Amino acid sequence: MNREEFAKRLEGIQIQEGTDPKVLYDSVLPISDALTQMMPQSLFRYRSCTEKQIDAFQKDTIYAVSADLFNDPYDTLVRYDLDGIKNYVNALLETNTLVQLKKYLEEGNDFTNNVKDSFPKGMVEKIKEQILATDFEEKKDFLATYKSQMVQTIDFLYPLLADASKRFVSIACFCESVQSITMWSHYADYHKGFALEYEMRPTLTKGIKEGVGLYPVIYDDIRYDASQYMAWAFLKMFGICAPNPDVLSHTKCVLHKSRQWEYENEWRLVDYSTRNYLVENITSINYKPTAIYYGVHISNENKERLHKIAKAKGIAEFDMYIDYSSPRYEMMYKSHKCSSD
Repeated sequence: MNREEFAKRLEGIQIQEGTDPKVLYDSVLPISDALTQMMPQSLFRYRSCTEKQIDAFQKDTIYAVSADLFNDPYDTLVRYDLDGIKNYVNALLETNTLVQLKKYLEEGNDFTNNVKDSFPKGMVEKIKEQILATDFEEKKDFLATYKSQMVQTIDFLYPLLADASKRFVSIACFCESVQSITMWSHYADYHKGFALEYEMRPTLTKGIKEGVGLYPVIYDDIRYDASQYMAWAFLKMFGICAPNPDVLSHTKCVLHKSRQWEYENEWRLVDYSTRNYLVENITSINYKPTAIYYGVHISNENKERLHKIAKAKGIAEFDMYIDYSSPRYEMMYKSHKCSSD
């Protein structure tokens, strides 16, 4: 199965929040089957020789970061149909919905901090007072006014919500090959860094960490349409408890990437674990590599330092090199021999 076939399978599955667990399990089986067919035995992670990355190697730590730290501003940036969302919000803001919201506020609940921080305090309090003081069964005119206010806020709030969604999960990136010239150049400090190999197929059965998934990136010229997901997230911010139309939406959002990056053959370790995403943009996952590869321009000092760590771990070591007689633009590797051993 290739990535395009995986994309069709993933996007063809939509699971509404609250779906029976047995139905949910059966629904995601095709995704698990696809991953079993596609996942290589090993994946590679290109690193520079910074103190943080060397320390992470020593501690068997994989750092996952939120997408707002990525080099591509389009990476995980959601696309949405603004007019369609406004129509969706209008359809959901019927009298019964506002009656439920009023009851929610009467029980001592309040708007989320995201809402209160995004608007002037007086505006939020005024809306709340209006809701609590209104009999929606008798005053349907107010409903029309409220709908209008909500639709107006969409133009202001949606760009903020789209940016915030980049922080909902953290991501660690891997490549299918250790022989890519461009990957060594872009992510391993122009070949002065190193790459780590991780055996990933065992994670299909035993997992890595609770709340963590591993998936191939989907490359396309068209961005993923997250309109339904964004409408649901918008309403949830206002305490309107509509079910998420697709619990796989955020996974789909973080896997789609421009076809211009296709050369990376990327897989993503996605960490969904709970955290304060407004403050924390890095999480850590403990997983031991099986081998290390030294870049062709790595300094002797860094290579010796990494060698000592690798030797203590008992993992394989390889040197990248250029085969001058080969007609191919491809980095080669061979077993590392250290003169100090």
